Amino acid sequence: MSESSACMSCGRALEPAERGRPRRYCSRACQARAYRARRTEEPVDVPEEGGNAPHLTIERIVRAGIEVADAEGLAALSMRRVAADLGASTMALYRHVASKDELVALMVEAALTDVPLPDVPPRDWRHGLERAAYRDWELYHRHPWILSKVLVTTHIHSSPALAADSESAFSAFDGLGLEPADAFRYMFTFASYVQGVALTYISDVEAERQAGHGRDDQRRRVFDPGVYPRLAPAMRAGADPWDLDTLFAAGLAGVLDGIAADLERRGIEA
Repeated sequence: MSESSACMSCGRALEPAERGRPRRYCSRACQARAYRARRTEEPVDVPEEGGNAPHLTIERIVRAGIEVADAEGLAALSMRRVAADLGASTMALYRHVASKDELVALMVEAALTDVPLPDVPPRDWRHGLERAAYRDWELYHRHPWILSKVLVTTHIHSSPALAADSESAFSAFDGLGLEPADAFRYMFTFASYVQGVALTYISDVEAERQAGHGRDDQRRRVFDPGVYPRLAPAMRAGADPWDLDTLFAAGLAGVLDGIAADLERRGIEA
């Protein structure tokens, strides 16, 4: 009897077939998974029989995925690309991560948990929201691809790390006696601002990646004071040179001032 080989999908040991061709998969489920992989990412590199790619771990796969997305965006991410960067076969990755969607979800969790949440309460609600805003602002700079996966939406993101992040931000309102609906309204306004400006930043990142430099010169040519007597002076004064960090800080202060004014109007001591 010949030695047993390994399933080409999950790596489990296979008993030799009694007759006919050698077995390649331990179950129909593994065979179907391999078929789906071949359909979505042709051609699939098949590891040598019995090869289990022992150097692969979920942690290494996730970190490799983050490196690709950070450098080139999510559009460049694929199971094939990550496998190539790790020196493994595409099929070997599927033994650890079931799909690209699962990989991206794991990447989101890892990126969020890399930045520890504050371990002390904020001084007041304003300090709590400022702290949350700059934590997210830095996160979007470090990992621009993540914004599309954590945007404020009516659909709930199934991310424990994101839920913990939101819970920490909501703790800024502790002690104010706010109704949950009011806390949500303030947080929606706050998060929409932070993520809205982050979209501007990420749009710039993508534009630079695709078109290279020289965009400032293009902007100066477009905003001709003789043609746009209102727009051109404003753009030259506020966005020439472009300083999005300063604009972000100024806008954030305005949003928090608005929340403070609404709290005062409603007689809530902050």
